[in-house]
Amino acid sequence: MKREIFMILSSNDNHPRGNIWKITAKKTDFYLDFEGKHGGGFHLSIHGPNARFDGHRFHIKLDPKSVREAWAQGNFVEHEMGKGHSFDGVQLADHAFRVARLRWTWDLQRPRFRHAALSRAKTPKLGINRDGMTMSTPLQPNSAWDIDLVVSYGKPYWPDAEVTDRDKSRLGPLSNDAGMWLTATSYHRPQAAYPSPDELSLPVPRAGETPQSILSAGPGHEGLRDMYWFVEGITSRELLSATAISRGRAFDGRPAISPDLR
Repeated sequence: MKREIFMILSSNDNHPRGNIWKITAKKTDFYLDFEGKHGGGFHLSIHGPNARFDGHRFHIKLDPKSVREAWAQGNFVEHEMGKGHSFDGVQLADHAFRVARLRWTWDLQRPRFRHAALSRAKTPKLGINRDGMTMSTPLQPNSAWDIDLVVSYGKPYWPDAEVTDRDKSRLGPLSNDAGMWLTATSYHRPQAAYPSPDELSLPVPRAGETPQSILSAGPGHEGLRDMYWFVEGITSRELLSATAISRGRAFDGRPAISPDLR
């Protein structure tokens, strides 16, 4: 039976900012993607042992056909990753790996960027087999809301177990048919002390520039031996338009995604 967890950043007005993310447990696998068709079929898959494969694999994938369709609609989807690639994650224990970090930066909640930050996707309805977390508390300046995803064998693994249990900052766990578990843990972190990878940190708009929401994604500081980062933020439409034009494409200001852009 398929089970899902949704993760949403909002603000005092309860309107979602950035993308609405979804984790799905299905058969022997887990999947991480977001609502909407503007991302070019971009997702993270966590494959567990099955009849054809012994072991696990963490994999980022893009669907070339979906990318072309996103371009045709005027969306910004730029990457240098081919159809996708595998990565190792960060081993936390004998049976546990941190595979991904979702990050929403405080710029998404700033009033000056509200119009650009608002999500175009509908807020999903929760119910049986559909859990979720909405974070509407205002973030401190230059801080971020992070969701760390950990995959383990045999039983759920919670980093900072006592603190996260006390603070009720846990989502899940989800299990799959391969005996694997996925946990999601919520953190508020100062970006100066816990910086995003440099390639995923785009500048905010300067005076006179047009704000534009952007999802940047790529491996951590240790490359493919690390976890994968997904950073939701605000940059300028002018920067993205210049990048698209330099690659022979147009950009009309729709939702933007830059997975593994170098």
